[in-house]
Amino acid sequence: MAQCKQSAPEFIQNTFSPHVAVLCSKDAEVLCQKNNLTFAQLVQPFCRLGTEVHIKDPNNVSHSIHNLRISTCDMSATPPQQATTKKMLGDAVAGSQLQTGDGGRGAGNMMSVGNYDLQLHASTPWFEAYRECFLDVIALSDHEYLSHCVGCIFVASSGQSDPIATFTSLTNQQLQQQQQFPNKVPRWFCPGILTYYVLLHDVSDGELPRAEAYYQSMKTTFGSQCCHLLQINSRSLQTVENMKPEASLPDPWSQFLPKPPEVQEGVEYDGLPLQDDASFPSHLSEARLTSTIPDLENSMIETTPDVISDKISSVHSSSLTDLNETNTSNNELLMDHPLAFHSTETQAQVEESSIAHDGDATAAANGYQDGKSAGSAAGQEKSKLRVHGVCLTTSDMDRLRIFMHEFVVRSLIPWAEKQMRMLNEQLTSRKGIHRSIFSATKKWFGTNKPSGPVQASQNTSVVYTSEAPELQLRRLADLAFLFQMYDYAYHTYHTAKRDFNNDHAWLHFAGALEMASLSIFMLGSQSQRQYPHHYMESAITTYLTTCRNFQYAIRATLVSTEALKCRGMYGEAAMQFLKMTNEVGDSDLSSALFLEQGAHCFINMKTPMVRKYAFHMILAGHRFNKAGQRKHSLRAYSQALQVFKSKYWSLAEDHIHFTIGRQSFNLKQLENASSAFKHLLMAESKQPASQQGAFLREYLFVYKQLLTQEAGENCSYGRLPELPLPNINSNTTKVLLGKQQPQIPENPRKTPATGVWFDHDESRNMSWQKLEERLVISANGGSLPNTFRSTLQCFTNNTENRASPIAFVGEHIVVEVQVEDPLQVTLVLSDVMLLWSFLPSIAGADKPQLISNEVSTGVKNNLADEIIQTTVIKEVVLEGGQTAPIRLTLVPRQPGELRVVGLAYNLGTTSSQSQSSSPLPGDMPSSTASPSILGSQKPTFISSVYVRGKQKLEVQGPRLNASKDDKTSKLYGPDRRLDLTVHEEMPILEVSFCDFPDSLLCGEVHCIEMEVRNTGRSPLHQLKVTSTHPDFFTFGCSQDLPKYPYVYQTRSVDSDISNPIDSCSVRSVPDVIDIPIEGNILRPGDTRSLPMWLRGNDIGGVHEVDFLFYYEPLNTQAKDKDSVRHRVLRHRAVVNTVESLSVRAMVTKPSACVSGSDRQELKSCIISCELENLSQVQVQRPHIQEVQVTQVSCASQDWVVNSLSISDQKDVRIGSRHILQLALKGTKCETDGNLMFSEVFFDMQKQINSVQTPCCDFYFRSPACRQISSATGDATLLPIPSYRSAPTQPDFSSVNKAREVKLTLIILWKAFVAQENGQLKILVGQHHVCIERVDTVVTAYPLVQSNQDQPPLKFIRDVEPETEPQPSPEVTTKLVSYSFLHQLDSTHDFNKGLCIVPVTLKLQNHTNTSVDILVDTSKSSDRFGTASSPSPPQFSPGSPTPPVMSCSFSWVGPTLANLTLAPGADQQLQLKAAFCRPGVYNCNNLAVFVTYADADPSEMILQKHSTPSIITLSA
Repeated sequence: MAQCKQSAPEFIQNTFSPHVAVLCSKDAEVLCQKNNLTFAQLVQPFCRLGTEVHIKDPNNVSHSIHNLRISTCDMSATPPQQATTKKMLGDAVAGSQLQTGDGGRGAGNMMSVGNYDLQLHASTPWFEAYRECFLDVIALSDHEYLSHCVGCIFVASSGQSDPIATFTSLTNQQLQQQQQFPNKVPRWFCPGILTYYVLLHDVSDGELPRAEAYYQSMKTTFGSQCCHLLQINSRSLQTVENMKPEASLPDPWSQFLPKPPEVQEGVEYDGLPLQDDASFPSHLSEARLTSTIPDLENSMIETTPDVISDKISSVHSSSLTDLNETNTSNNELLMDHPLAFHSTETQAQVEESSIAHDGDATAAANGYQDGKSAGSAAGQEKSKLRVHGVCLTTSDMDRLRIFMHEFVVRSLIPWAEKQMRMLNEQLTSRKGIHRSIFSATKKWFGTNKPSGPVQASQNTSVVYTSEAPELQLRRLADLAFLFQMYDYAYHTYHTAKRDFNNDHAWLHFAGALEMASLSIFMLGSQSQRQYPHHYMESAITTYLTTCRNFQYAIRATLVSTEALKCRGMYGEAAMQFLKMTNEVGDSDLSSALFLEQGAHCFINMKTPMVRKYAFHMILAGHRFNKAGQRKHSLRAYSQALQVFKSKYWSLAEDHIHFTIGRQSFNLKQLENASSAFKHLLMAESKQPASQQGAFLREYLFVYKQLLTQEAGENCSYGRLPELPLPNINSNTTKVLLGKQQPQIPENPRKTPATGVWFDHDESRNMSWQKLEERLVISANGGSLPNTFRSTLQCFTNNTENRASPIAFVGEHIVVEVQVEDPLQVTLVLSDVMLLWSFLPSIAGADKPQLISNEVSTGVKNNLADEIIQTTVIKEVVLEGGQTAPIRLTLVPRQPGELRVVGLAYNLGTTSSQSQSSSPLPGDMPSSTASPSILGSQKPTFISSVYVRGKQKLEVQGPRLNASKDDKTSKLYGPDRRLDLTVHEEMPILEVSFCDFPDSLLCGEVHCIEMEVRNTGRSPLHQLKVTSTHPDFFTFGCSQDLPKYPYVYQTRSVDSDISNPIDSCSVRSVPDVIDIPIEGNILRPGDTRSLPMWLRGNDIGGVHEVDFLFYYEPLNTQAKDKDSVRHRVLRHRAVVNTVESLSVRAMVTKPSACVSGSDRQELKSCIISCELENLSQVQVQRPHIQEVQVTQVSCASQDWVVNSLSISDQKDVRIGSRHILQLALKGTKCETDGNLMFSEVFFDMQKQINSVQTPCCDFYFRSPACRQISSATGDATLLPIPSYRSAPTQPDFSSVNKAREVKLTLIILWKAFVAQENGQLKILVGQHHVCIERVDTVVTAYPLVQSNQDQPPLKFIRDVEPETEPQPSPEVTTKLVSYSFLHQLDSTHDFNKGLCIVPVTLKLQNHTNTSVDILVDTSKSSDRFGTASSPSPPQFSPGSPTPPVMSCSFSWVGPTLANLTLAPGADQQLQLKAAFCRPGVYNCNNLAVFVTYADADPSEMILQKHSTPSIITLSA
């Protein structure tokens, strides 16, 4: 709360103090003027008594008077003209501003209310100045005597020849004025006022004995109690001229004197109706009401038309230049609604005024800084005040103090006591007669006084004579109040109140109510009565409504609110202030002050009303603005902003910022104005597009003037200012090293390597890093260097940016900046470029100089362009709410350290014609950006305003979260993506592919041509490539390669060899391929082409294949640790594979045969293949009509494949959705460890050599082959080091041999594809089927395993018993095969007995270890729950009876047989079967148990043999 300098009792006591007139002779005035003072001004600082004095009331009761103050006025002084009263009030308010220290950020000024932290002013000196000035100029009235002079001091000089005559002349002059001109100022308290005579003696020039003689004569003539000899000017003028400036005494008179006009020159105030500001390019349209409202100050005083016309003409001649704006009537004002803005100064006033303003701590708290006027120094020179009291010494001041004390004690108080006794006696004697006579008169004759409330024109109907008892009673009460006899005054006022109320003298009644209320308040704790607040309310209401006397209503409000605030009744005080605002609404200055004080009352209530405080401060600021008080309007709005700021009151906050901006601009505080308008350009703005456009134009206009002003003052020469628009999120900035996005090539057949662009998938960075590690390990002999750091070309917010990116001389650096237009209006950015600083790497002792392209001088710009080539975008148009990337390019020309510091551009707006034709920034390259095409019309003033500025790019690193301190405090790591290190030139590899397909058939083999080129200025070598899909491509591994565009190598047709067999060594396929180029060096500008074969994936769909090319500069300096050892180039191919051919195969082995002795059952197998054409015929779309199987090759170290057909198979074709069954015979053969390729041809005219590229290459690169190689230890992939010794696993290879086959079928095919135009296209390809075990169906494509259900999570692990690993049951149940040899048909007479049939059991060991066999004829294999024998068939009733296959027979002879078979050996066992009746029998009705060397001998494994052996017996 703003506190006043005086407390409420002090203010009331000073307001209602005894007034004494002063009348001086001319000689006395001359003596006083030596001190630049009048006599009334000379004694003013000493008019307050410092000691306690006593006075007696008419009842002879003594009262103490404390701090009595006497108000002196010069009787001869001319009162101020009534026409200037309004200006005096305005100047008093405008001249009282907060100093820099006032309202600072001290602890007493801070107030926390809920979520609000408010910085309030400690005082409101402008309100106190207004109050003091208002009480001085208020017109005197006959209804009270508080401001009437109780006495007159006559002053004469001792240097005169006859002072007694002078005193007599002055007394006659006073009597003449009092009797002949009673209404002239000053007015007198009563006819018999106090007269006091002062003889003024000049000590330096006068003769003291002569003065004492005159003084004795005065005491004889006028009485000793009414005379005083006052000696002054002990210091002569000559002594004053020789004195040092610091030797002068303090100046106690300055606080009582009005400020000279020189000090008020800088006051921002005028009394004219406010005009729109023509300096702004646009004006916001807001509703206005036009009304005719008289000013309060004009209603207080009478203003002559001549004075008004002179005043208006003088102001117009000095400030206004546009005469068209003065056509409105003087008594018509534009009344805005409370949240409307009204401009206060024209363009000419803005340009010509030089404003000296004081600091405002509230504005600083809201983010605004005070600007400085250029004319402030000149104003300080004019504000030098004249020195007062230069001829007075300390003794002279003591004499003045003694003089005032003697005047009060010896003259004034005795006179007051005498007057009160006399008035009391008169009232006592007249009261009885007055009441008796007038009561009878009223009863019989009535009265013409109104019986109820009267109108304003009737409030003077009751006229009292000066000697009326009612007025005498009022004189007595006023005299008692002036001399602090408040209890006596209250009773007297209360008595007078009843009389005035009975007489309907409402003005007198209101005055009595007012003073009675104040009397109770001044009694304080001595009074037993409550403060009669309702008395004051009634008085104010009567002043306003009945009497229409606004002056005394305002005075009553001023004193009443102080009393209420002193009692803590802030709510009632606020209501009184607001009531005066509503009643006296035509006075903008008074209303503004009252609204402001009401706001302070709201904030100081027991429960502070913060929002009411802010709202009324806004209303106060609005009325200050209309009153021409721009500084106070700015201060009030700044105070309210503290409440509305960042509290989602967006529209109110916008209004406050806009008003602050306008007022700051009018006050030449351009920095504050631009800061205020800057807050209007926020993303959260809820203003319509038209309003936002107006805000933007205001900001550009003001900010451009600020820049012009700073340029004139040479502030920060050459540096660009920071702009608020558009929004730039620095953390989303991306930096790309390398060339720009590849354009469409001139040759449409060529596909350049994709490289890296801003839209690349950052989630695959880890995959690229693994590929690079693979390449570096291959290039460094199998080890990864400790200094290895993966290559990053695109640095974003998701990458590791602790180290500075490394760029190279002559290569592009592309920076992508995301810009957002938060408004709904179009922004135009022109001449957009990057700002950078560069520190060159220069060898030598001298420290290099930092170079920047921000300083806008021609010479430095040319030098900067030679060092760093900077691309400029001519124009970027951002629509409202749009977010778009701007990509700018830098090309360094020498090594050093480059830092991107910001973005420079021209910010402007466009007219409506140009908005529709402006291109968007989108993804356009910075080098080819073209400006927007403006309309053909001439651009308007608004559209031509633009500001050149910048925005900084400051990237914040990731939040640290490693240690406890990092987690508890907000610490961020470094992010150096914008701090680049530029190295010397490096080779640059470009790769392009000729006829790279977008779509392939599954398994299709396609030949393309790859072209590599070195576009750098240094040679490269060690060219390598790796991929995420090594089976997708190959370069060949022999010198004799097919010529592009042929795919396969064919062999010469030889009729003698139907099934050729070729052998080759088993190849280890590396993941890293050396690209075969001549000399292994690629010189600058050289280009090499080589064939490349691609094979479509076995699974249909869209596949992304990543290639990473690796190369090293030839002249790398090994000693330089910071040098780049290698470079990489990325390429991502997207290939769509279409299903073509499905291949399923299975190998079966024949059972043991007794007739053969060469073990053919171990050396042969049957390969069953099922081929299906998965394509479907589609009309007007490409499809496979048919697939021709041209050749089947087998790649194995143990097996060769042959055809089972005796005749040649030719033209094997599969139609759409058809299936082909193909059976081949496999034969085992002995080899020397090489891989054998056996082939079965179905196209004898074109036999493909499977051993050559690319057929064998894709075989070796197939996932199945790589898996087999990895299992056998032939893979070149580096093993993962293990730090824990694994337990030794038992070797079951000898047992697993029973089921292993290990062969791969390569099905070569030719597809006839019907294209959209109806033509046929022949495509070739191959499928691989890897068969490892017998009786297992294998497909050419990998099977996708279904996700198994995860077991429930257990917090306690179950203890599982440790079991030794065992071979698979599938293997152990088929270690030995067996077969039965017996006659198929036999006839026997069962009447003669049983039929005994001899059966030979042949056993064959398929393993590489010896086995022990137990044959048990007493047990059947079906007894063990196996599926070796078929389950009995189920029949339904009524169905025909099938033939019975019985197993009910018995083996005769030994029931158990033990034998041992060596690895691969066979043995026969003779058995006999006995049958008791005819039928069909299955002889496979025994159990064979096997155990091998490494197994537990006590555990025998039952062998599975499901093949039946049928015998038919007939009778």
